[in-house]
Parts: sequence; C-alpha cells; structure tokens
Amino acid sequence: MAKLKKPEPSQAINLIYIRAAILANTGVNLTLEEVRRYLVEEKLITPSQARSNAQIFKGYSEFYGEEVFTVEDPREDNGIF
Repeated sequence: MAKLKKPEPSQAINLIYIRAAILANTGVNLTLEEVRRYLVEEKLITPSQARSNAQIFKGYSEFYGEEVFTVEDPREDNGIF
C-alpha cells in the first residue's frame, strides 16, 4: 500500500490580503512595503521569506511586455439610434 504524501502548502505570502485585514480591523491603510516591513519587524516572517515569498505585485505588465491588444472598429459610428 502506497504512503499518502502530505500536500505542501503554498509558500506565497499575499500582502494584499494582509493589508486588507489590517485595514478592516484597525482602519489603518498601509502600503505593501509597510505591510512586509511590519511582518518582518514582528518576526511573523523572516527577511529571507520577505524577499522570496512576499513579492510586491506590480501589475501584469511584466508578464505581457509591451504588447497592445486593442482592436479598432473601421465602421462609422452613427450613434445607437
């Protein structure tokens, strides 16, 4: 009989969810950098974890580069009616 392997939890730390929880409970709106810094200061994560697992989301542009996905409609716009 094969041993069941325990699933590995994700190592990513979602700073956006943590920031939302802080805002909801304290009314304090922090930047993502501040959230990460406070997690390290309070020893909830290590500096190494902050660098590797608590990345600051900077948008999707790094994944899609400079591609443009717009489409122009060559038809004249005579209005809706």
